[in-house]
Amino acid sequence: MKNIEILAPAGSITSLKAAIHAGCDAVYIGGSKFGARAYADNFGQEELCQAIDYVHVHGKKVYLTINTLLKNKEIEKELYSYLHPYYEQGVDAVIVQDSGVLLFVHEHFPDFPIHASTQMSLTMGCGGDVLKSLGVTRLVNARELGLEEIKALRSSTDLEVESFVHGALCYCYSGQCLLSSMIGGRSGNRGRCAQPCRMPYQLYNGKQAVMDKEDKYLLSPKDICTLDRIPELMEAGIDSFKIEGRMKRPEYAAGVAYAYRKYADKYLELGKENYQKFLSKHEEEFKNDKRMLLDLYSRGGFTGGYYEHRNGKAMMSLTRPNHSGVYVGKVEKVRGNQAIIRLEEDIQAQDILEIRNRQDDVYDFTVKAGEVKGKDYTTNFKSGLKISTGFSVYRTKNNMLLDHLADRFLKEERKEPITGELTAIVSKPLQLALTCRDITVMVRGELVEEAKNQPMTKEKLEKQVNKTNDTSFFFKELSITQEGNTFIPVQRLNELRRQGLQLLYDAIKESYRRELKENIENPVAPYYQDTTVPGISVSVIKEDQLKAACKNPEVENVYLESDIVSFSKLLSLTAYVKEKGKKCYLLLPHIFRKATYELFRQNKTILEDNTIDGYIIRNYEEYYFITKELEFDKKQLVTDYNLYVMNTWNVRFWRKKGIKCHTAPLELNNEELLEMNGYYWDLLVYGRMPLMVSAQCLAKTAQGSINQNYTKVTEAPCCGPDMEELNLTDRFQKSFPIKRHCRDCYNLIYNSQRLSLLSNREEVIKISPKNIRLDFTYETGDETEKILHKFINTYHKKSLKVEEIKDFTRGHFKRGIE
Repeated sequence: MKNIEILAPAGSITSLKAAIHAGCDAVYIGGSKFGARAYADNFGQEELCQAIDYVHVHGKKVYLTINTLLKNKEIEKELYSYLHPYYEQGVDAVIVQDSGVLLFVHEHFPDFPIHASTQMSLTMGCGGDVLKSLGVTRLVNARELGLEEIKALRSSTDLEVESFVHGALCYCYSGQCLLSSMIGGRSGNRGRCAQPCRMPYQLYNGKQAVMDKEDKYLLSPKDICTLDRIPELMEAGIDSFKIEGRMKRPEYAAGVAYAYRKYADKYLELGKENYQKFLSKHEEEFKNDKRMLLDLYSRGGFTGGYYEHRNGKAMMSLTRPNHSGVYVGKVEKVRGNQAIIRLEEDIQAQDILEIRNRQDDVYDFTVKAGEVKGKDYTTNFKSGLKISTGFSVYRTKNNMLLDHLADRFLKEERKEPITGELTAIVSKPLQLALTCRDITVMVRGELVEEAKNQPMTKEKLEKQVNKTNDTSFFFKELSITQEGNTFIPVQRLNELRRQGLQLLYDAIKESYRRELKENIENPVAPYYQDTTVPGISVSVIKEDQLKAACKNPEVENVYLESDIVSFSKLLSLTAYVKEKGKKCYLLLPHIFRKATYELFRQNKTILEDNTIDGYIIRNYEEYYFITKELEFDKKQLVTDYNLYVMNTWNVRFWRKKGIKCHTAPLELNNEELLEMNGYYWDLLVYGRMPLMVSAQCLAKTAQGSINQNYTKVTEAPCCGPDMEELNLTDRFQKSFPIKRHCRDCYNLIYNSQRLSLLSNREEVIKISPKNIRLDFTYETGDETEKILHKFINTYHKKSLKVEEIKDFTRGHFKRGIE
């Protein structure tokens, strides 16, 4: 079996060095721009170049994150100059979310390996294959995939497969979340997520609360840990085990990398059967290593994540959104302002413990002196705190563990083994050859003199040359060829060693260097210009909305959610739209996993029907499906707003794929949309914006059950009709409606307010979209008709009297994002 790559996070140079020392094979890091962790201790240019050299000298790889969406000015004016020094320095790959960035990198740096980020929401190998011709060598699959899906993905593509195995899970499919962006102005797609998913919410069905009050962190998944699933993950064919955590401390990066390297290597060494025997014999050792991971960071304990083909309450950290720590005991007695804790784990001086009830943290304190399990530990607490017998006690900082990891991996840097050959022959130049891996260098000094008194012994030569001190190397083997009674001043020998080690270091660095290609400019012309009276596109999810849309002659395009009805009834609706003289498009699912792919393939005859004029695609798998599985020559393809055509390089990317129609993204403001003047088929002017697309099911969270529907091909919902009016309410009493798409097994969480650009007609017209688009979700047929009339009067009949809808937002049309 092939070796598995352990890929560690490096949010700082200290974390990078610690992870390398702990045994990772590669690190992923962010520079000063365009990374998905804008608030990490990211690297400046000089520091990043030094980090690249450091990693390479140690025989490891470094991947640079450019895994955000870029605005047009950024990709045109900044990306090339930002990336080229790291390209020249030899960074091993870039991790990319933006399809325009992907194309830009491929055309400017064609030999640069590109990794398709998990932010691209790739769920099948075919999604990665859409990108392969543009330099993508690896896909990072969506974290929501089950193990069987990953096996199928692995067998369907020759791209490398990278999967997250440890750390935080997002509630939403990565790259599909607008929650932080829309409610706080900090976009996860720009690396600035404020994590509103870790805030408290209440879940209602209609007006009735359906969760216990203490279960309030409804969007906060537990952290994933797969240490006990290493054999299954390796057998699935995953190439790289990715560890989340660029915002976490260096000890975390080191400890987690060490644990996964240890057990992956052990499995490779022993094989499946003997590995299980090893675990049986070393049960306590494995338990301690997993406890170490819990001590370093965990939310609500660990979960096996989606690898187990499930979602639901068991995956959620409902009572606490941050580090939970390790359970160490409970309050045995309370005496005045003293709590007596019966310990079930050893504790050490400088540990931090928390006494908790189920609702909130009650009291945290620093341990003054260590104690062993089975004993009592007494702590004083302030009067007024409500601490009772039976309260649980957790350790949130294991000081001894942190000291141990620091001593082992942080205080001393990793050294690479080298071989050396020193040649000292009287009357010939002193010579030192050094080899590290496949690189050899040689340095020569002055002529070796003959000793008049005491000649230099081999032992003394060896001792002196072996002094590698604070360099990156140590001698694994040193041979010495000596002829005659040699005299070599120690200072001269030291200088030769220093020169040789520096030359070796430089030679390793230089072996990774690349030559820079000139910047190229290749503008792409806009499609739509001077659209003074745009067409009207309407998307619907209910039949009464569809009928209301079809009543209006101004409506040109009607978009039907593909699960508006079952496939067997779909053509009756598409035929109705055509009878009313409209163009009919299918809005394909937000997520297109293997089960959905198979279901659509079974119904391809319906999808190819001539009552369907085109498809609105929302992911790369759908593009592949349509172009490979369907007869689509006469169908129009339109990218939806969640494929983020934010710059002209996105336009060029999709033009190469044969698509010229794009929906404007939701995170550009008016001025930025103007820079993209004439490129958009649709611009959304009304509707509830989806803020999250999640594989979690809030109905299942409320019911406390597990959902396995997404592994099946079925149109039958797995959660009953009694959960049809679900909504989340935040701490500001804003209500976010939830739509369950049971056929394809995902939830949509919509914004609390509807988007409306009713009063922004003049600004919208200047952007020159071919059509304005209105999305209807929870509106009745009558409400749909009234809202349509308002927009028709304003945008088509140019009425000066604008009657805005109630409780609306303009989204980012005015404010924009950083």
